[in-house]
Amino acid sequence: MALGSRGPMLLLVALFSALPAWAGSGRGAGDAELEASILLVRPAVVLISSQVNAEVTIRCGAGPVQVVRPDPYYETGSGFVVHPDGYVATNGHVVAASYRKKNDPTLVDGFVQAAAQKACGPGVAMLPDGVRKARLAAIAADPRNRQGIRLTAELQVHLSNGQIYPAQVLVYSPAINPDAGSKQTASQDMGPMERSGKDIALLKIAATGLPVVPLAPNSLGLLVGEPLFVIGYPGVVLNHDFLSKQSALDASVTVGRVSGFKTDITNRRVIQTDAAITWGNSGGPAFNAHGEAVGVATFISTTLEGDQSIQGFNFLIPVETVHEFANKIGLAPSTDSPFAAAWARAVHGFFRGDYARTIQDLEASERLQPGFVDVGRLGAEARMRAQSASGSSRFHLWLGAGLMSSLGLVLLFVAVRHVVRYRLQRLRGVVPRIDPGDVRSRMEAGTGVTLIDARKEADLATSPVQVAGALRVDGQANLDALKVRVAPDGEVIAYCT
Repeated sequence: MALGSRGPMLLLVALFSALPAWAGSGRGAGDAELEASILLVRPAVVLISSQVNAEVTIRCGAGPVQVVRPDPYYETGSGFVVHPDGYVATNGHVVAASYRKKNDPTLVDGFVQAAAQKACGPGVAMLPDGVRKARLAAIAADPRNRQGIRLTAELQVHLSNGQIYPAQVLVYSPAINPDAGSKQTASQDMGPMERSGKDIALLKIAATGLPVVPLAPNSLGLLVGEPLFVIGYPGVVLNHDFLSKQSALDASVTVGRVSGFKTDITNRRVIQTDAAITWGNSGGPAFNAHGEAVGVATFISTTLEGDQSIQGFNFLIPVETVHEFANKIGLAPSTDSPFAAAWARAVHGFFRGDYARTIQDLEASERLQPGFVDVGRLGAEARMRAQSASGSSRFHLWLGAGLMSSLGLVLLFVAVRHVVRYRLQRLRGVVPRIDPGDVRSRMEAGTGVTLIDARKEADLATSPVQVAGALRVDGQANLDALKVRVAPDGEVIAYCT
């Protein structure tokens, strides 16, 4: 094919190859995989709140008995759903106050001291400072006052869709206690209890069909340097003065790597990570790059005073401990729920760019479990991208149609030119011939005949035939520049050799 006919086709191919393909937001494959893994599990990470309320009957001395209600003890932590029928894993120390109540001497001391200050403080306010403090300490230490305390606990699980459920502790192991080692102690209402345990608890809430965190079979395959991400509800974010309460249930994600493998003071294996963890992250899951929980945030590193965290040196309970305690209550962790299936389809569809299908699966997810933050956010993003992709497709279709039309016109021009050239080439050598008698007859009849004598000079000199009235043309040299006037119904007759 000639170059002139190939040019338009090459131009068209170049233009089409320059058209942008929708690829999400320019993320790399690794980033997209991480984002998908985070989205899949975030709805299953929960906020856990533990509140203990006290009613203290207190005697300040010879005066009347008073009933005081000090400010409640309140703390929060993180957890994650391990079975769609409402089974939640967290740290033992996150639920310890609610679970132990009277068996926590620190908690009882705090309430009795607060009650003594509130009830008896005004009566000793005029005493010297040292005397006043000693008097209040004696009131708080009075066995009658310590026995006159009634505690009630509220343990709640908060889902990120705003639903709040009261929680029951099914199995509990206390946090690591460096002052107690692994000694056993007996409590009044719970029997033997480890004073230094594995820091794990499993809770039950009255809910079904929940989002679920997939658990890795174990953490033994982890390697130093392997990426991890941790999801939870750090108190510094939860209680931030500059953040709205509406965003409180939007879990935070921190990313890091496996820094090492250590053993704690009870000779149990823990995983070290540089992923940021602080107060409130306790009980939150840590995931590998595939979105499987491989550990549970348990303790951090702090300054000697214990009031400031030192980031980069944090520790996880291996996921094997979750499996161990689930087995104690006959629970097999599962991700089999309609919501989990619909949500997984939606997330995978979104990162494939199948936004229409993603929107359908998100609508199904919303019907099954309304109000999850990530479902709403991904739905808004998918609708925006679907609309953008639709507009882009129409533009590409219009551009493609315009290019195809232009190509068609170019090809038509090339084809017509080719046909004309071909036909002209075929006409060469088949010009009709007439004999001299016909020429004489036409000239005598007065028809518009123009004669051209195009014989070579040598032939003309030796030929006996002379053509009267003919336009003389001397060979090819003058033939190219020849111009002849001919009537519309006339004809040109050339005599040549």
